Amino acid sequence: MGIRQSLGRFLRSKSGPGRWLGDLYLALHPVRLRELFIGTRAREKQWADRHLRRGNDWRSTRHVGSPDEWVMGYWDSRQHSHRRFLVESIAARSPFDSVLEIGCNCAPNLYLLAQRFPGAALTGIDINTGAIEKGREMLSAEGVANVNLLVARADELAQFPDKSFDVVFTDAVLIYIGPDKIDKVMEQLVRITRKALIMLEMQPGRGEKSGAAGVYKLGLWLRDYPALLRRYLPAARIKVTPVTVEMWPKPEWLRAGAIIEADLADTGQS
Repeated sequence: MGIRQSLGRFLRSKSGPGRWLGDLYLALHPVRLRELFIGTRAREKQWADRHLRRGNDWRSTRHVGSPDEWVMGYWDSRQHSHRRFLVESIAARSPFDSVLEIGCNCAPNLYLLAQRFPGAALTGIDINTGAIEKGREMLSAEGVANVNLLVARADELAQFPDKSFDVVFTDAVLIYIGPDKIDKVMEQLVRITRKALIMLEMQPGRGEKSGAAGVYKLGLWLRDYPALLRRYLPAARIKVTPVTVEMWPKPEWLRAGAIIEADLADTGQS
Protein backbone atom coordinates (compact mmCIF):
# COMPACT_ATOMS: atom_id res chain seq x y z
CA MET A 1 0.00 0.00 0.00
CA GLY A 2 1.39 3.43 -0.98
CA ILE A 3 1.87 6.44 1.29
CA ARG A 4 -1.18 8.20 -0.18
CA GLN A 5 -3.45 5.20 0.40
CA SER A 6 -2.11 4.68 3.93
CA LEU A 7 -2.72 8.33 4.81
CA GLY A 8 -6.24 8.16 3.41
CA ARG A 9 -7.04 5.07 5.47
CA PHE A 10 -5.65 6.74 8.61
CA LEU A 11 -7.73 9.88 8.05
CA ARG A 12 -10.87 7.78 7.48
CA SER A 13 -10.42 5.68 10.63
CA LYS A 14 -13.43 5.56 12.94
CA SER A 15 -11.81 6.87 16.12
CA GLY A 16 -8.67 8.33 17.64
CA PRO A 17 -6.39 10.91 16.03
CA GLY A 18 -7.16 9.68 12.53
CA ARG A 19 -10.80 10.68 12.94
CA TRP A 20 -10.29 14.22 14.18
CA LEU A 21 -7.38 14.86 11.82
CA GLY A 22 -9.57 13.63 8.98
CA ASP A 23 -12.38 15.96 10.06
CA LEU A 24 -9.94 18.87 10.23
CA TYR A 25 -8.48 18.05 6.82
CA LEU A 26 -11.92 17.88 5.22
CA ALA A 27 -13.08 21.06 6.97
CA LEU A 28 -10.12 22.95 5.50
CA HIS A 29 -10.23 21.32 2.06
CA PRO A 30 -10.54 24.00 -0.68
CA VAL A 31 -13.74 22.46 -2.06
CA ARG A 32 -15.33 22.48 1.40
CA LEU A 33 -14.31 26.10 1.99
CA ARG A 34 -15.87 27.10 -1.33
CA GLU A 35 -18.94 25.08 -0.43
CA LEU A 36 -19.40 27.18 2.70
CA PHE A 37 -19.74 30.27 0.52
CA ILE A 38 -21.42 29.08 -2.68
CA GLY A 39 -23.06 25.82 -1.59
CA THR A 40 -23.45 22.88 -3.95
CA ARG A 41 -22.06 24.85 -6.87
CA ALA A 42 -18.60 24.13 -5.43
CA ARG A 43 -19.21 20.37 -5.74
CA GLU A 44 -20.71 20.76 -9.19
CA LYS A 45 -17.55 22.49 -10.40
CA GLN A 46 -15.42 19.82 -8.71
CA TRP A 47 -17.18 17.06 -10.65
CA ALA A 48 -17.48 19.00 -13.89
CA ASP A 49 -13.69 19.43 -13.88
CA ARG A 50 -12.76 16.06 -12.35
CA HIS A 51 -11.41 14.62 -15.61
CA LEU A 52 -8.81 17.40 -15.70
CA ARG A 53 -7.07 16.14 -12.56
CA ARG A 54 -4.78 13.14 -12.26
CA GLY A 55 -5.78 9.76 -10.84
CA ASN A 56 -9.03 7.81 -10.74
CA ASP A 57 -11.65 7.00 -8.13
CA TRP A 58 -11.48 3.19 -8.40
CA ARG A 59 -7.75 2.50 -7.94
CA SER A 60 -7.75 1.15 -11.47
CA THR A 61 -4.30 0.48 -12.89
CA ARG A 62 -5.25 -0.20 -16.50
CA HIS A 63 -5.11 3.39 -17.75
CA VAL A 64 -2.79 5.11 -15.28
CA GLY A 65 -1.41 8.33 -16.73
CA SER A 66 -3.69 8.36 -19.76
CA PRO A 67 -5.87 11.43 -20.50
CA ASP A 68 -8.96 9.25 -19.94
CA GLU A 69 -7.78 7.62 -16.71
CA TRP A 70 -10.53 9.00 -14.49
CA VAL A 71 -13.40 8.13 -16.83
CA MET A 72 -12.00 4.73 -17.75
CA GLY A 73 -11.70 3.91 -14.06
CA TYR A 74 -15.49 4.10 -13.93
CA TRP A 75 -15.91 2.13 -17.13
CA ASP A 76 -13.61 -0.59 -15.79
CA SER A 77 -15.73 -0.76 -12.62
CA ARG A 78 -18.74 -2.14 -14.51
CA GLN A 79 -18.57 -5.42 -12.62
CA HIS A 80 -18.22 -3.88 -9.17
CA SER A 81 -20.53 -5.75 -6.81
CA HIS A 82 -22.71 -2.80 -5.81
CA ARG A 83 -23.81 -2.33 -9.40
CA ARG A 84 -25.24 -5.83 -9.54
CA PHE A 85 -27.42 -5.18 -6.48
CA LEU A 86 -28.52 -1.82 -7.88
CA VAL A 87 -29.45 -3.39 -11.22
CA GLU A 88 -31.42 -6.09 -9.39
CA SER A 89 -33.40 -3.42 -7.54
CA ILE A 90 -34.26 -1.77 -10.84
CA ALA A 91 -35.03 -5.10 -12.53
CA ALA A 92 -37.57 -5.85 -9.80
CA ARG A 93 -39.72 -3.06 -11.31
CA SER A 94 -39.93 -4.68 -14.74
CA PRO A 95 -41.67 -4.57 -17.06
CA PHE A 96 -40.71 -0.98 -17.75
CA ASP A 97 -40.14 1.10 -20.85
CA SER A 98 -37.79 3.83 -19.63
CA VAL A 99 -35.09 4.40 -17.01
CA LEU A 100 -33.06 7.49 -16.11
CA GLU A 101 -29.82 7.58 -14.12
CA ILE A 102 -28.84 10.84 -12.43
CA GLY A 103 -25.06 11.27 -12.36
CA CYS A 104 -24.24 8.37 -14.68
CA ASN A 105 -20.58 9.24 -15.41
CA CYS A 106 -19.67 7.14 -18.51
CA ALA A 107 -22.69 4.86 -17.91
CA PRO A 108 -21.33 1.64 -16.32
CA ASN A 109 -24.72 1.02 -14.65
CA LEU A 110 -26.65 1.73 -17.82
CA TYR A 111 -24.38 -0.60 -19.76
CA LEU A 112 -25.37 -3.43 -17.40
CA LEU A 113 -29.04 -2.52 -17.68
CA ALA A 114 -28.79 -2.44 -21.47
CA GLN A 115 -27.49 -6.01 -21.49
CA ARG A 116 -30.48 -7.14 -19.49
CA PHE A 117 -33.16 -4.89 -21.00
CA PRO A 118 -32.22 -4.23 -24.63
CA GLY A 119 -35.75 -3.08 -25.44
CA ALA A 120 -35.93 -0.36 -22.79
CA ALA A 121 -35.09 3.29 -23.45
CA LEU A 122 -32.24 4.08 -21.04
CA THR A 123 -31.08 7.63 -20.38
CA GLY A 124 -28.22 9.00 -18.31
CA ILE A 125 -27.24 12.52 -17.35
CA ASP A 126 -23.99 13.78 -15.87
CA ILE A 127 -22.38 17.13 -15.20
CA ASN A 128 -19.04 16.05 -16.66
CA THR A 129 -18.84 16.56 -20.42
CA GLY A 130 -15.80 14.30 -20.79
CA ALA A 131 -17.54 11.41 -19.05
CA ILE A 132 -20.58 11.73 -21.30
CA GLU A 133 -18.47 11.86 -24.46
CA LYS A 134 -16.38 8.85 -23.42
CA GLY A 135 -19.49 6.96 -22.38
CA ARG A 136 -21.05 7.48 -25.80
CA GLU A 137 -17.84 6.23 -27.39
CA MET A 138 -17.61 3.11 -25.24
CA LEU A 139 -21.29 2.22 -25.57
CA SER A 140 -21.06 2.56 -29.35
CA ALA A 141 -17.99 0.32 -29.40
CA GLU A 142 -19.94 -2.29 -27.43
CA GLY A 143 -22.87 -2.11 -29.83
CA VAL A 144 -25.25 -0.67 -27.23
CA ALA A 145 -27.97 1.29 -29.04
CA ASN A 146 -30.63 1.88 -26.37
CA VAL A 147 -28.71 4.26 -24.06
CA ASN A 148 -28.88 8.04 -24.52
CA LEU A 149 -26.35 10.14 -22.58
CA LEU A 150 -26.80 13.87 -21.93
CA VAL A 151 -24.89 16.61 -20.13
CA ALA A 152 -27.19 18.02 -17.44
CA ARG A 153 -27.44 18.91 -13.76
CA ALA A 154 -29.61 17.05 -11.27
CA ASP A 155 -31.64 20.17 -10.43
CA GLU A 156 -32.13 21.27 -14.04
CA LEU A 157 -34.32 18.67 -15.72
CA ALA A 158 -36.85 20.88 -17.49
CA GLN A 159 -36.17 19.03 -20.77
CA PHE A 160 -38.00 16.03 -19.32
CA PRO A 161 -41.82 16.25 -19.06
CA ASP A 162 -43.67 15.10 -15.96
CA LYS A 163 -43.63 11.31 -15.44
CA SER A 164 -41.10 10.83 -18.25
CA PHE A 165 -39.45 7.71 -16.80
CA ASP A 166 -40.73 4.54 -15.22
CA VAL A 167 -37.67 4.32 -12.96
CA VAL A 168 -35.22 7.04 -11.89
CA PHE A 169 -32.11 6.13 -9.88
CA THR A 170 -28.92 7.52 -8.38
CA ASP A 171 -25.64 5.87 -7.42
CA ALA A 172 -23.56 7.86 -4.89
CA VAL A 173 -24.64 11.25 -6.26
CA LEU A 174 -26.84 12.90 -3.64
CA ILE A 175 -24.00 12.63 -1.12
CA TYR A 176 -22.53 15.65 -2.95
CA ILE A 177 -25.75 17.70 -2.97
CA GLY A 178 -25.97 20.15 -0.07
CA PRO A 179 -29.01 21.55 1.78
CA ASP A 180 -29.20 24.49 -0.63
CA LYS A 181 -30.16 22.22 -3.54
CA ILE A 182 -31.41 18.89 -2.20
CA ASP A 183 -35.07 19.97 -2.14
CA LYS A 184 -34.92 21.27 -5.71
CA VAL A 185 -33.26 18.04 -6.84
CA MET A 186 -35.85 15.88 -5.11
CA GLU A 187 -38.69 17.92 -6.58
CA GLN A 188 -37.31 17.26 -10.05
CA LEU A 189 -36.73 13.54 -9.45
CA VAL A 190 -40.23 13.04 -8.10
CA ARG A 191 -41.75 15.10 -10.92
CA ILE A 192 -40.24 12.98 -13.71
CA THR A 193 -40.69 9.56 -12.04
CA ARG A 194 -43.66 7.37 -12.90
CA LYS A 195 -43.15 4.05 -11.05
CA ALA A 196 -40.12 4.00 -8.75
CA LEU A 197 -37.28 6.13 -7.42
CA ILE A 198 -34.19 4.16 -6.32
CA MET A 199 -31.16 5.71 -4.60
CA LEU A 200 -27.89 4.17 -3.46
CA GLU A 201 -26.74 6.85 -1.03
CA MET A 202 -25.52 7.37 2.55
CA GLN A 203 -27.62 7.77 5.67
CA PRO A 204 -26.64 8.76 9.23
CA GLY A 205 -25.75 5.96 11.59
CA ARG A 206 -27.89 4.68 14.41
CA GLY A 207 -28.34 7.41 17.01
CA GLU A 208 -27.14 10.14 14.65
CA LYS A 209 -29.58 12.85 13.64
CA SER A 210 -29.43 14.53 10.26
CA GLY A 211 -32.96 15.30 9.19
CA ALA A 212 -33.95 15.52 5.56
CA ALA A 213 -31.54 18.40 4.85
CA GLY A 214 -28.57 16.27 5.81
CA VAL A 215 -25.45 16.38 7.96
CA TYR A 216 -21.96 16.96 6.57
CA LYS A 217 -19.66 14.13 7.60
CA LEU A 218 -16.27 13.03 6.25
CA GLY A 219 -16.73 15.22 3.19
CA LEU A 220 -20.18 13.89 2.25
CA TRP A 221 -23.82 14.73 2.90
CA LEU A 222 -25.68 12.03 4.86
CA ARG A 223 -29.42 12.38 5.32
CA ASP A 224 -32.63 10.64 6.34
CA TYR A 225 -33.95 9.74 2.90
CA PRO A 226 -37.26 8.21 4.03
CA ALA A 227 -38.04 11.50 5.81
CA LEU A 228 -37.03 13.46 2.72
CA LEU A 229 -39.09 11.27 0.40
CA ARG A 230 -42.19 11.55 2.57
CA ARG A 231 -42.21 15.30 1.99
CA TYR A 232 -43.00 14.65 -1.66
CA LEU A 233 -44.35 11.10 -1.70
CA PRO A 234 -46.36 10.65 1.50
CA ALA A 235 -48.19 7.59 0.14
CA ALA A 236 -45.22 5.84 -1.48
CA ARG A 237 -43.94 2.49 -0.25
CA ILE A 238 -40.40 3.06 0.98
CA LYS A 239 -37.85 0.32 1.60
CA VAL A 240 -34.34 0.76 3.00
CA THR A 241 -31.70 -1.95 2.54
CA PRO A 242 -28.37 -1.30 4.28
CA VAL A 243 -25.25 -1.94 2.22
CA THR A 244 -23.64 -5.28 3.04
CA VAL A 245 -20.09 -6.50 2.59
CA GLU A 246 -21.27 -8.39 -0.50
CA MET A 247 -22.54 -5.14 -2.01
CA TRP A 248 -19.72 -2.77 -1.20
CA PRO A 249 -16.96 -3.75 1.28
CA LYS A 250 -15.57 -0.22 1.53
CA PRO A 251 -15.79 0.78 5.25
CA GLU A 252 -17.65 4.07 4.76
CA TRP A 253 -20.30 2.37 2.63
CA LEU A 254 -20.70 -0.45 5.13
CA ARG A 255 -21.22 2.10 7.88
CA ALA A 256 -23.63 4.44 6.11
CA GLY A 257 -24.62 3.12 2.68
CA ALA A 258 -28.13 2.00 1.80
CA ILE A 259 -30.38 1.34 -1.16
CA ILE A 260 -33.52 3.42 -0.67
CA GLU A 261 -36.46 2.38 -2.85
CA ALA A 262 -39.69 4.35 -3.22
CA ASP A 263 -42.50 2.76 -5.23
CA LEU A 264 -45.12 5.15 -6.57
CA ALA A 265 -47.27 2.59 -8.38
CA ASP A 266 -50.75 2.04 -6.92
CA THR A 267 -50.30 4.91 -4.46
CA GLY A 268 -52.26 7.45 -6.44
CA GLN A 269 -49.04 9.37 -7.09
CA SER A 270 -47.89 7.54 -10.23
